[in-house]
Amino acid sequence: MTRSDRHPDAGRLLLRRFATLARSRRLVVPGDRILVAVSGGPDSVALLALLAELAPSWDLELAACHVHHGLRGQEADEDADFVATLCRTLGIPIRVEHLSRAASPQRRGRQSLQEWAREARYDALRRVADELGMVKIAVGHTADDQAETVLLWTLRGAGLTGLAGIPPSREGRIIRPVLGFRRRDLIRYVKKMGLTYRTDSSNAKSVYLRNRIRREVLPVLQAINPAIVDTLCRQAELLRDDEQWMSERAADCLARLLKEQDGRISLRIEDFVALPLALQRRALRGLLRQLSPAGRWPTFRTVSAVHRLITQARSGGMVTLSGLRVVREYDTIRFEHRDRADDRRSDDGAGCPSGPEELPLPLTLPATVTWPLTEQTVRVRWGGRMPVRGRGVSPRTAVFDADRFTPDLCLRSWRPGDVFQPAGMKGHRKKLQDYFSDLKVPRAERHRIPLLVAPEGILWIVGYRQDQRFRASVRTRRVLCADVRP
Repeated sequence: MTRSDRHPDAGRLLLRRFATLARSRRLVVPGDRILVAVSGGPDSVALLALLAELAPSWDLELAACHVHHGLRGQEADEDADFVATLCRTLGIPIRVEHLSRAASPQRRGRQSLQEWAREARYDALRRVADELGMVKIAVGHTADDQAETVLLWTLRGAGLTGLAGIPPSREGRIIRPVLGFRRRDLIRYVKKMGLTYRTDSSNAKSVYLRNRIRREVLPVLQAINPAIVDTLCRQAELLRDDEQWMSERAADCLARLLKEQDGRISLRIEDFVALPLALQRRALRGLLRQLSPAGRWPTFRTVSAVHRLITQARSGGMVTLSGLRVVREYDTIRFEHRDRADDRRSDDGAGCPSGPEELPLPLTLPATVTWPLTEQTVRVRWGGRMPVRGRGVSPRTAVFDADRFTPDLCLRSWRPGDVFQPAGMKGHRKKLQDYFSDLKVPRAERHRIPLLVAPEGILWIVGYRQDQRFRASVRTRRVLCADVRP
């Protein structure tokens, strides 16, 4: 494996095609600083050799990275040694990153071993690229990988995103310069250049679905259509354009419909269901990915569950996801991270209201206090005029008969089991939970509403309604007045 073994014209046509595709797609431009992921297989060896050939005339700065997953014992050690030797031969600096074999089960969770290895590999590549100041990360996916991926997602019943396959670039950083090349052509190029490569024994194991597609499904399809790989790649490219257009429309819709206040994200159901169904699903998928703590795409089942919550569920319905809670409140859908949601009081009494430690607020009459959950000012004072029926009556004011309760008052949030007798309902008792539901007060907002409370009961749902038992009348001798201001 030496430079002298190469024929001067070896691979010239493939190199020219490689340069043309890389330039036309702006995957590689002169002056780029590129970290090349090299596993030791034929695809990555060809990628490294092509970039090395291009480097002098394009003024490229190259470095290589080999990720040792610690999963294949001596074979993996030999892969790392091979890549180190290859890079020394080509004069390219190399970093070998070792991943902890012991840490993989904890990190994987519900992921398959292959999914964990893929994510860990990309994390390592990003980390090394940052440390070395590399602008791009080149990986060696080929047209064969593209065809296998499209078939894999077809078997899983994927939508456009899956059927669009592997993109030539993503994140503005990860590039796939050999995605338009067949693996057989790259192997031929490697051999003509006098180089060798490694073969991963796990690629022969039928336990992995991708291997079965490569070894069993594709040969059958090639017997029907010898150009099946090119056909699937062309299909992926066409669908990728459709996918991009649809994603942009969905992002525009989300930007228009979403409202954010106090860290809570919500949307009106009426506006959402007015969208075409395809945009509804796509917008939800994009939003759930944005809100996911790990930034992962949601499954079809997850998107469907949230979509049913929006279009079919009753108020109070909820879908709980990893790190996220989606709640329907009458005509609104609210999205919030579970660490925020779990700190709030729910209607079943779980948790407690988030707020200052001094709640409930004791009142020494007369009193003027600021309710910290809404920044409203509540005043309570002795005396005042009795309101004339139909005049001077406002939800923001209340007048009480002070002889009907002990003036040991406080302001607090509602609690499970709270009841009162709404003024005007002839002494009927009503749970505050039901009262708030009748008014369509969102569940997340209910604990923020202050209650003026005496030892005998709730005097006033501040800004809403008084309790009939404590309301002033024409026979009242001692009047206590209260009002609330924004």
